[in-house]
Amino acid sequence: MNYRKAVMLTSESIATAGTKVLDFKLKDIISRIMIQTKCMNTSGTPTAHPATIVSKIEIVDGSDVLWSLTGKQCSALNFYATGKPAVDAVAYVNDINNWTVFNINFGRWLHDEELAFDPTRFNNPQLKITHNLAAGGIAPDAGTLEVVADVFDEIKPTPAGWLMAKEYHSYTPEASAYKYIDMPTDYPLRALFLQYLYGGQAPHNGIYEIRLSEENDKRIPIDDLTWDLLKYILDEYGRYEEDVVATTSTSSVTHYVTPTYLTHLFGNDNIAADSYVFFGQSFGGTVGIDASAAGVVRFRASGYCPHGVMPIPFGDKWMPEKWYDVTKLGSLELRLKADATVGGTAQVITEQLRRY
Repeated sequence: MNYRKAVMLTSESIATAGTKVLDFKLKDIISRIMIQTKCMNTSGTPTAHPATIVSKIEIVDGSDVLWSLTGKQCSALNFYATGKPAVDAVAYVNDINNWTVFNINFGRWLHDEELAFDPTRFNNPQLKITHNLAAGGIAPDAGTLEVVADVFDEIKPTPAGWLMAKEYHSYTPEASAYKYIDMPTDYPLRALFLQYLYGGQAPHNGIYEIRLSEENDKRIPIDDLTWDLLKYILDEYGRYEEDVVATTSTSSVTHYVTPTYLTHLFGNDNIAADSYVFFGQSFGGTVGIDASAAGVVRFRASGYCPHGVMPIPFGDKWMPEKWYDVTKLGSLELRLKADATVGGTAQVITEQLRRY
């Protein structure tokens, strides 16, 4: 058997919020780690997308942070890496489980022999998962966490490194104001991701302009409006498709979906009596849903920028030698400008090639 799935954590209750710390007892080389939360809804109003239940995923080796994203960021980067969502179940119905799968991809594809995570290269690597089941879904009162790794079995590759993803910077955008960020130049950049997730607003409201400058404007690789860049870039990845089950009433109730840009929703009610379902305009991952009669509706949310994350790829994503080698630069500055009306926070995420 060339590859196998190795259990790092069997199903364990997460009824109490906290951080689960797992030592890497595996000595196999890991291509992907899959984290699953499963939480049982109770009656009430949706509080947030189920991916919110996991607020942080980290891999550390002592003080060295090897990988660090929120659950939502992890889901978005998995989509940009694979071109498809993980197998999630988004349900805002009483006594129904939500489950969310968070994939950590260490290579360009599953079982990439050149880029993978080798736990034996570190002193004491640990996986840390911070969770709070009450933070997402529809007031869950029970939940579980499990972790599985895709490892190399009979094949024994010698990977040169792994893809290291991190939330590099977080800030509060100010209306029509610039934000200047000194970017890291320690490892080559495969991609840069910008996140702005705020209910009722599109991602380009919080990050309206993007400018990337090398060595005090010696060269300016990017200087454009965000929504124009998105038109050029997003066709490479396609639309994010998400199926959702929701409870309806005769007044509008806010529900949460993953796509946040150019989103549209379509579906039908799931009750025997005739009912008309109304979907409000979806911006920033929120949508108002009401119906002519109370019931359950199944619908699909289709759009771009999962969880408000916008990609900026550098070069051929399959060929490391063509990625953005910022290690040759003296400095790299990112300048972001917000729209006139903003709220919430924005994040800058890096995906770097880190060699052993």
